[in-house]
Amino acid sequence: MKRIALVLIGLFILTLSGCFARVNSNDENAPINPKPMVQDVSKEISLYFLNDKMNGLILEKRLISKDADVLKQVVIEMIKGPTDEYAKPVFPSGTKLISIELQDGTAFVNLSKEFLQDSEDEEIDKLRVAALINALTDIPGVDSVQILVEGNKIDAVGKYKIGLDPLKRMILIGDVYNNPDRIKKLQERADLGKETWRFDPIQLLRKEGGIIGIGSEDDLTLKSEDNGVAYVEAIHDNKMYSITLVQPLGKGSNYIWVIDNVKAKFTQIPEANPLKGESFIYGIVKAIDYENRIITIEREYQDSQDVRNQVGPDIKVLPDAIIHFQAKVGYDSQGGFKYAERDINFAEIKIGDELGIILNKDKEARAIIVSDRSSISYEPNIKVVSPVRNNVVTSPFKVIGKARVFEGNVNIRLVGSGGNVISETFVQATAAAPSWGDFEAIISYKPLKEPQNGILQVFSLSPKDGSVQNLVSIPLKLK
Repeated sequence: MKRIALVLIGLFILTLSGCFARVNSNDENAPINPKPMVQDVSKEISLYFLNDKMNGLILEKRLISKDADVLKQVVIEMIKGPTDEYAKPVFPSGTKLISIELQDGTAFVNLSKEFLQDSEDEEIDKLRVAALINALTDIPGVDSVQILVEGNKIDAVGKYKIGLDPLKRMILIGDVYNNPDRIKKLQERADLGKETWRFDPIQLLRKEGGIIGIGSEDDLTLKSEDNGVAYVEAIHDNKMYSITLVQPLGKGSNYIWVIDNVKAKFTQIPEANPLKGESFIYGIVKAIDYENRIITIEREYQDSQDVRNQVGPDIKVLPDAIIHFQAKVGYDSQGGFKYAERDINFAEIKIGDELGIILNKDKEARAIIVSDRSSISYEPNIKVVSPVRNNVVTSPFKVIGKARVFEGNVNIRLVGSGGNVISETFVQATAAAPSWGDFEAIISYKPLKEPQNGILQVFSLSPKDGSVQNLVSIPLKLK
């Protein structure tokens, strides 16, 4: 009897489990165990470390809590050191972060005395400073960095002199070393759909340019791309640079790019030193003796301090004088001119040019800056194709346009006749500045009691301080 009972119990269990299986597989209304939605609670930061040859920097992206203090966390993560097997730390062992705060665009970083350990190599010490400065100035709102040690300003890090003033983003000139094994792994990641921005030279500079000091807001222009070599012209802090990128593993759209070389298209001009008898004047060129390198000028700005400088009209230009052309290259977000300086030679100075001249104690020109007096057409960075001015629209309506803005981020706002915002949204253009990208958005608003006038505002936000930039306002009639 016991054996029969056990058999019956077994059959019952099998039958019951089969019923459950049929319920789970066939019943469309079967209960579903809800799974909690995973929310993105992190944000990405850029860190810079020494490469494995310790002659340059490499980028490492890292995730931190979205509620973390980004300034503090960037330094802490850099102190922790790299996880990339091809990277080396930039902070000496034992370095601690004492404090960090942001004041009027300057990050004050207070580090422990271990930070001052000498590497016995000035170039390595320079790269350590550049890694810290460029990582912090990647953060929106940070324009410069003041390095403190135990609360005191320092004028050198190891053998590298930095002075006592806050430091701005550092451009690293010269060849860029890329470890061949690391390149292969980066190619593999890109092939798997990770970091696909490495397939485009401009986007690579937007993401990885910090290893040479290029920032996400710098103007970048692809001058040429052929046979696995690309040349990009970059404008940073009103100075012009030429950047060479190469495809080391193959040519074509399926191969990644790496930065190969950075050259300055200008020679640095030391400021006028009154203690050495030097001075600065302005003038308009009235005549030029190219053979004897003499310019005849008419003095300008005689109400300024240079009126006390009794010099001219004939000025000798030294054979080794540095001569810059300050070219107009566009407009900034407030509608003012953007400039970029590059080297020119004496033969390129023309009658009618406006000059800034640094004179030595003998009243000879050791440096000249030629101003660009040409006019350039203004081209807005956001263009709205539809709707157009005074269109009658009803909810919902479509906004179509083109944008050349930071990371392609376009904000759209509809303002009613009373100045109240009745609808707003955000859309991503198909490309980021300096390229043009297309965007399209649907604007919806609650039914209106009666027709009214409105304004469609399309704009971008400054990544530094969140201010409105590139604003386009289009009056509409809302129904």
